[in-house]
Amino acid sequence: MSPSMPRMNKVHAQAIIFITLLLSVSACTNKQLYKVGQSYQKSECERSALSDVQFRQCKEIEAKRFEDYERERQAALEKP
Repeated sequence: MSPSMPRMNKVHAQAIIFITLLLSVSACTNKQLYKVGQSYQKSECERSALSDVQFRQCKEIEAKRFEDYERERQAALEKP
């Protein structure tokens, strides 16, 4: 195990606690939560990029529009 592993776990735990507190304090809509999640995924991609090429690929990630996501989610929920 590398020395940075415990630090990364601590950072992730702090991020989860922060997000949980943020959500409990504010009345977020599903759309806002979706955008926060997409932003977090993109920043994690950038943070873990091992090369300039990977970093640029993370920058080019375009999040799916919330409306498209919600439509697909509803369709999946309706399937038996």
